Amino acid sequence: MEQVWLRETLFAGQTANGFKLGTTLGLGWFWTRGNGCQIVYRGTSMEDIDFDDVLAVTEADADKVSLPNYLTHEAGQAYFYVVRCANRCGRIERTLRAAVKVAIDGTGELCREKPNDIFELNAEQEKDGKIEIVWTYSPIEQGCPPKEMRIYCDEGTGEVDYQNTIATVKYKGRRFYRHRIETPADGRYMFAIRAVDIEGNTRETMQTITVEVQEKDIEAIEIVNVESI
Repeated sequence: MEQVWLRETLFAGQTANGFKLGTTLGLGWFWTRGNGCQIVYRGTSMEDIDFDDVLAVTEADADKVSLPNYLTHEAGQAYFYVVRCANRCGRIERTLRAAVKVAIDGTGELCREKPNDIFELNAEQEKDGKIEIVWTYSPIEQGCPPKEMRIYCDEGTGEVDYQNTIATVKYKGRRFYRHRIETPADGRYMFAIRAVDIEGNTRETMQTITVEVQEKDIEAIEIVNVESI
């Protein structure tokens, strides 16, 4: 499958894409990089990537690539980059395996990718008095995988303390998670759970669950006497 830049180089010789790829010296199909190279493309969505426009080129064994200085990243915009390998004959792979999304926040800085929110959060007091919390985590379309789940509590104050965790649960992929907590004193307690990545980044969800804790069972009413009236 012929690329536009190949036709340009063949008939026009010196072109921007051909210059980046190092093919202009051959004035045609000749590939001057003996080991091939890696080619970078960009678009504002995966469907909008222009594979006829070479953004940057690096050596075949390089693990980093420097983007052109003229390239801009607008605040509040997301960009999708794809890297494809080409051999010394100019044949390029046609996969999306090496793709990355770059999101820019309102200040023009990179947005930190974060784990997803947890969902289906439930909690109840068990017969032995302990509180069991159950929730679900799904990695679909997550920014980065979590390292662990952190559990927070309001200690009966009505406001969850996100500065101190009462327990942590190791992340084990897409599944239902359960954790049991020692029963505090009687009262109403709010619990919250957040997924945290290896660098400590978390999505600051405000989802909570409230549990009414009753330390002792209510005493049953005893029938002392029965009479007709």
